[in-house]
Amino acid sequence: MFLLIIPLESLFHGLFHELGNSLGGTCVGYAVVIPTNYCSPDGQPMLLPPGQVQELNQRSTGMLSCVQRFFAHHLIETFGCDYSTSGVTLEALQTKIKSFLELCTSDGPRHDTYVIFYSGHTHRSGEWALAGGDTLRLEQILAWWRDKNGSFCSRLILVLDCDNSLPWVNEVKKVEGLYVAVQGATLARVRDVELQDPPQLGDFTAQWVEYNCNSNSNIQWCERSRAVSAAYGVSKHWSDYTLHLPSGSDLTNHWGMYFPRITYPVVQLALWCGSLNLLWLCSACLRCLRRVKLNWFPPAILDTGQGFKLVRS
Repeated sequence: MFLLIIPLESLFHGLFHELGNSLGGTCVGYAVVIPTNYCSPDGQPMLLPPGQVQELNQRSTGMLSCVQRFFAHHLIETFGCDYSTSGVTLEALQTKIKSFLELCTSDGPRHDTYVIFYSGHTHRSGEWALAGGDTLRLEQILAWWRDKNGSFCSRLILVLDCDNSLPWVNEVKKVEGLYVAVQGATLARVRDVELQDPPQLGDFTAQWVEYNCNSNSNIQWCERSRAVSAAYGVSKHWSDYTLHLPSGSDLTNHWGMYFPRITYPVVQLALWCGSLNLLWLCSACLRCLRRVKLNWFPPAILDTGQGFKLVRS
């Protein structure tokens, strides 16, 4: 019986290992949309005039619908989609983001990818403008991420539909030791408003979601004179990311639950053979080449492995 079960278990282990290498892993998402705040010259968030509130709310609800479509299409677990017309305080947002970054799968391990979507008003440095004059910097989010993620190899992706996303896109390229990406966009300035409608917040979200959810989409991000231009940035070690696969202790625990102790040498031999890496020097060279290629020559379209792509114009 054991001679029959052990080969079958080995076959299933190989199958699950290959699936783990090809599938995108688990993903969870959180969205924040703050439609009615804007930054005045002194940096204080203020409410828009009443005449513009209705139009802005319509665009914001459409943006939320796009984000929910994006989460559902790519099987991203939804932590929440917060919509506030009166602004969000730093304390409330900090509590929500920290709770989001602590999420784990139903089986216990952490998710492979965490996605945060933000649309609202920002300062020129990219800081999120919150209620009461507070701001949220990228360094704060990364500090929370380091604290919650620990030694686990998960990724954090920030998708920004705001006026000043480029500072964060450029800043994340200097981050080391983490797997973090920022997807942003810029809105072109229209000289003659009477001849052409100026791009507005929400246009990038609609196009990016359509591009990632519709395989027949004809959106071309490299077109010249685009009203909405996309840009993304990734941390220095982004190309080193690999999905979490069962460790040696995971296999040992599984074997101990279903097989007698007399068969333990078999799994130990399998783990020892799997730990041998005779081509470690080649692997190290390839890893360095991937880093250089991604940092110096980033592709126009970067596949995240989760079914959606980061794009730049």
